[in-house]
Amino acid sequence: MSVNSYPISDYLTLLYNATYMPMHLFEGEVLTAVYPPWAPPFEQLTVYRNALAFSDITFDYYVTDDALYVGYVRNLETDTTVIVGPISLSPLSAETRNRIARSSADDESTYEIIREYLERTPDFSLTRFLNIMGLLQAALNHEIIDAAQKYNEALAHVDHEIGRKHSTELMNRKENENYHNTYFFEQEYYSYVEKGDVDGLNNFLKVLPPITEGSIGPDHIRQSKNIFITTVTLATRHAIAGGLDIETAYQLSDTYIMEMEKLSDIHAINLLAYNAVFDFTRRVAEAKVPVGMTEEIFRCMQYISNHVNQPISVEQIAEELHMDRSTLSKKFKRELGFNISSFIMRRKLEEAKALLRHTDRSVGEISEYLCFSSQAYFQNVFKSRYGMTPREFRKQQNT
Repeated sequence: MSVNSYPISDYLTLLYNATYMPMHLFEGEVLTAVYPPWAPPFEQLTVYRNALAFSDITFDYYVTDDALYVGYVRNLETDTTVIVGPISLSPLSAETRNRIARSSADDESTYEIIREYLERTPDFSLTRFLNIMGLLQAALNHEIIDAAQKYNEALAHVDHEIGRKHSTELMNRKENENYHNTYFFEQEYYSYVEKGDVDGLNNFLKVLPPITEGSIGPDHIRQSKNIFITTVTLATRHAIAGGLDIETAYQLSDTYIMEMEKLSDIHAINLLAYNAVFDFTRRVAEAKVPVGMTEEIFRCMQYISNHVNQPISVEQIAEELHMDRSTLSKKFKRELGFNISSFIMRRKLEEAKALLRHTDRSVGEISEYLCFSSQAYFQNVFKSRYGMTPREFRKQQNT
């Protein structure tokens, strides 16, 4: 088949180079082209064989048990089919890639090809996936598909499936009197994070009530990992509400989740979750932000925390918040009990402590990064606040 007198294979080459969407081209039942060329052998991917079975449908897609999306566009007259995918809408963990490759491969070499294929294939949003399929429909069948309509149809299908599964599970739980009982536990648990109350959190965890959790994973390891992600996500939100600056909170969340994905032991995952919640709580305690501050002062503090590596001025902050300098200064002092310049210095020194503790950056590099006028000045203000020089602090942390 051709597109405007050009072979369809040339069109697919251009489309792949523009999108990196994996595709297989069939003329009848004969595989004639593969994009990318290093894709796994066709016979190893059951998802492709399933797509060919729908011989009378010109445009559709389905989702595999592993949440991979596979689409197919077919011209019935020429018996030409383009199978799109499989792709994922979100990053696949190494554990998931390995499991899919292991279930599809006949030998070790094929396993490595499939695993690498899944690792190298980028993620696509559902909208982008459908739009690329729409381009193929226009090329093969000269028909414009409304991707938005297809997206809404997909959402309606998902909504129906979620409703069906939810109703069935809810009925089973009520019949067996197996109720979730984590809500009030979570309310108290995360309140300690938001208050930065390390001692209160520690005492609370000494006597835990029996807890019934929902099933949110296909196996024990994935269940623990999904609970970990939920725990860290909630801790992040409560830490921000407690005064931890947004960028620090989100980056800390990302770091913990990435570390968790490397683990394959339930005890290690739970231990890391325990450490993460205490880490968030300690950082909120260090922030020492009072409850009930106004939005303007909260935004002011967030701006300062996100720009500690710049020479921040009160005028600059006031301009950013569209406030008068004098009004901002008075409001800040009234709500927090100290002036803005003191908070700027405090946040710079707190950042310095973190860099000294967790990196091998030199004192000079840290001083320059935080925009102190000189290394000597940095060392003086650090010692004035913490009673020791930056080098003494680093040495203390490493002993």
